Amino acid sequence: METTISPPKLPSIKIIGWTTVIASAIMIVVNVMSLLTYSMFDSLDQSLTTPLLSQLLPQSAKKVLDLYRYSRWLTAYGTFYFAFVLVAGVQFLRLQAWGRKALEIACWIALFNALVDTALSCLIWQNMQETLSMALKGLGGGQYSSINSLGLITIVVGFFVWIIPSAAMIVYLRRPQIMQAVSLR
Repeated sequence: METTISPPKLPSIKIIGWTTVIASAIMIVVNVMSLLTYSMFDSLDQSLTTPLLSQLLPQSAKKVLDLYRYSRWLTAYGTFYFAFVLVAGVQFLRLQAWGRKALEIACWIALFNALVDTALSCLIWQNMQETLSMALKGLGGGQYSSINSLGLITIVVGFFVWIIPSAAMIVYLRRPQIMQAVSLR
């Protein structure tokens, strides 16, 4: 007669698992929608390469478009990353040990993603500031300090939106109760 040991009932597994699955699904939809809107930037980029317009545009505006072109690859990567997180979340809900391990790996990758995303955001922000400054001065305007501060605050908040949940999730996934719950299946 074999006795099976049932895993402990932890409501946090369902909460974390479903939150991960739902958030990943939302991010996949957002990234796919972003990829579909890049055609707008392509047409804008092609219209800016005409000889007359390219002479009138500041170099910083061209840099911003180049950075947005690069961010397309980052968005495509994000789609695959969140698909991986979605699959890991489903397996975690099923109490599969590899689902827990995959979620932990995804959290470590997210810490790296935070650095890359912040660096790219800073580059776009700096070039956008330069472009906006030139445009406002050309129109007779002055400095735009509130927009300047808002951009920096948004970048910092975005960094912590990546870091805090990822670090907390790593701590959670390494708890002995969680490791035991998924290893019994």
